[in-house]
Amino acid sequence: MTGPDVAGLQRAVLDTPDTVTRFLEELTGEVVVADVVGQYPVVLGPDNELGAIAGEDATRRIAVLRGSATNLAYLYAETVFLAPRLPETVSLQLEGTHEPIGRILADHGLHPVRAPLAHGEDVGTGPPDPAALLGSEVVWSRGYRLMLDGLPVFVIHEWFLHSVLDALGRQPPE
Repeated sequence: MTGPDVAGLQRAVLDTPDTVTRFLEELTGEVVVADVVGQYPVVLGPDNELGAIAGEDATRRIAVLRGSATNLAYLYAETVFLAPRLPETVSLQLEGTHEPIGRILADHGLHPVRAPLAHGEDVGTGPPDPAALLGSEVVWSRGYRLMLDGLPVFVIHEWFLHSVLDALGRQPPE
């Protein structure tokens, strides 16, 4: 493969202090929007990654982060979050918007901390049939928690698409 490799993408993502949304916007030079495929209530099981009580209600959000100008899909994400652990204004915005989670948190002055999941960073090959679903192959995936005030609020699984590698390859060398 010519251009940047997956290890370069991993380094770039892991080294950024910013949200994934901001990372993608700086990398691609375009505003990123969340194409929310689905958002619905779920009931958490006993071994959930949010440290919540079994039976507690949470929200599952499935989104594709796309460039607003190009409509290119850059990332597929599946998120589970506990709305009661968020400020009410953030919860309400997450219910009724197509803004990426990272932008919403930043706009509200929240600075979450990433914490690894018990099963590690790599979350496998990706969503069912990503090429058909997203028009791009998955090149890297990871899963993590976002903590606010020491509490896990979000569990996020991300699948980075080949279009991110293409954008990385267009960056001038350092």
